[in-house]
Amino acid sequence: MPFDCAPVIDEPKQGATTAVEALGTNIVARSAGAIRPRPILPWYVSRRAEGVDAAVAVLVRARKLISDERHWCKRAFAFTWLDIPVPVGSRYARRFCALGAIIRAGRDLGLPVENASRALEWQTVRPVIDWNDDKVRTHAEVVAAFDAAIDALAVMTPAA
Repeated sequence: MPFDCAPVIDEPKQGATTAVEALGTNIVARSAGAIRPRPILPWYVSRRAEGVDAAVAVLVRARKLISDERHWCKRAFAFTWLDIPVPVGSRYARRFCALGAIIRAGRDLGLPVENASRALEWQTVRPVIDWNDDKVRTHAEVVAAFDAAIDALAVMTPAA
């Protein structure tokens, strides 16, 4: 009751519990598929045709490895089906993080992985390991980042 003894008509409103609510904005808002291909700068990856082709091949194979959400993981390069961390090259590895999938794809194809990992990092704007392991990261965002990296490298492929 106010000081003048008038009855309170409206229930008191609860104040904002966080600074984000107080500002009325969500700074960390993310949506799946928000990653668009960013043009890769010439100095960031090798522009030689064989380097770009190898990076595309590794990214396509890595994307295929984690295309099913059950085959994607966080917190380690690779896990078994029983959630036991294993080396990427292990025959028991069944689930991979984004970088683990790139390493495994490069190993399977016998190709270097540096350009592929740098192209994915360019799209995510953060180190791939940290980006993949972010608490709010979704499988759809990871696959979209692979697609964006593949598209950006495809644009770099020199004409024959």
